[in-house]
Amino acid sequence: MSYYNSIPNKFNRFILLILTVAPFIAFLMLSTIGMDFNKFFTVLSYVGVILILFFSNKTNPIKFPKYLWVYLLFVLYVYYSAFFQLNGKFKMIHLTNEMIGGFNMMFIVENISISKKYFELLIKISTKVLLIAIGVIIIQQVYSKNFFLRPDMVNIHSSISGTEDRLQSIYSWVGILSVGFGFIPVLIVVVEHLDRRKKKIFLWIVFGLLYAMLTKGRWMMINAVLIFFLLIVNKKDKFKHILKYSFLIPLIAISLYFTLNAIGINVKSIIEERVLEKGERKGQNSAGTRLLAIKVFKKFYWKNAVFGVGDQKYGMGASGHHNYELSKALGGKSSQIHVGYLSLFYTYGAIGGMLYLSFLFLIIKRMYKEAKETTYWGPLLGVLGVVFANITLVYFSMLEIGIIFALLINKYYVNQKELKIAVR
Repeated sequence: MSYYNSIPNKFNRFILLILTVAPFIAFLMLSTIGMDFNKFFTVLSYVGVILILFFSNKTNPIKFPKYLWVYLLFVLYVYYSAFFQLNGKFKMIHLTNEMIGGFNMMFIVENISISKKYFELLIKISTKVLLIAIGVIIIQQVYSKNFFLRPDMVNIHSSISGTEDRLQSIYSWVGILSVGFGFIPVLIVVVEHLDRRKKKIFLWIVFGLLYAMLTKGRWMMINAVLIFFLLIVNKKDKFKHILKYSFLIPLIAISLYFTLNAIGINVKSIIEERVLEKGERKGQNSAGTRLLAIKVFKKFYWKNAVFGVGDQKYGMGASGHHNYELSKALGGKSSQIHVGYLSLFYTYGAIGGMLYLSFLFLIIKRMYKEAKETTYWGPLLGVLGVVFANITLVYFSMLEIGIIFALLINKYYVNQKELKIAVR
């Protein structure tokens, strides 16, 4: 690689290292100069993209896979919806939107090279960040739920009971969903890395599941369970390992139950109130809000089936309020259509909805093919978390620590596979 081609590589490796320690950088930035990390990082990502475009040549052509083209079209449609369909007032700050930041980072990952030394550094740093995240969430549960919590979230959490409060660990400084997307994909990739090197992973699984449970987020608990897939998929005697973990998983669950109760964590209440939803009023529990989402979607979708109604509350240049029709139908039982894919089609219509689903299909299809070739499944499972999460969440950005980390590690595994083939 020439000196000039190394310039974009060095810069983009640097900003990817920043991303792995994002909670701490975000804490420093918000505490000192009041700057939002995601906006700052999106600006950095523009620089990375420009460097790649400027220094590209015939020997180092631009890589722009199909899934990236489709996601770009989706992002452009989101901008169209906000500033043409809804007549939002465009400002330069809107160019730092997380969706375009996610696009930039996926483009960067596709167009950089990753050395073994850099890969090992990423794993080393990410492992330490995971340990800190686990430690912090335990402190938040046992000692104070406001420990290392972003100040503007303290008042929100102070009015919620201990078993209902969704702990954020170190990730509140980055974004409210980073508690899951910043932790679980990284955990899955790290556990697979350790397992393939014959390292002990039992405690990682235990503390990873503990972390997911303490977040109180059902989608995070479901995504965390994907880790058990890794323990079987690459084993030669799969049936033997299925039997093994059929005994181990209940043992882990029982051990966690008694250990956590011994240190003052009321596991029974968490399970009853957050998983089983006992005590929640009918229609206001998770199942109730999802059924309401289906009902509201069926009622209103066809009025704007092609283009959607636009993101009137949360989108760029939005008013901060839902349209009256939707708010009345929700009746205060939910803040939005609480099924990601239904909300997608309601907001962006058939055009935006199909673009986003096509993106998910293409990226998962590609990563599945690459996982079969490399035999490393962790990155695929990390990105699959987005697919599963949007069954309940409403979140279409890819600018998350864990998602970009999974894509980057997958790039390394693919490159290593290609090098081995080339040597033969």
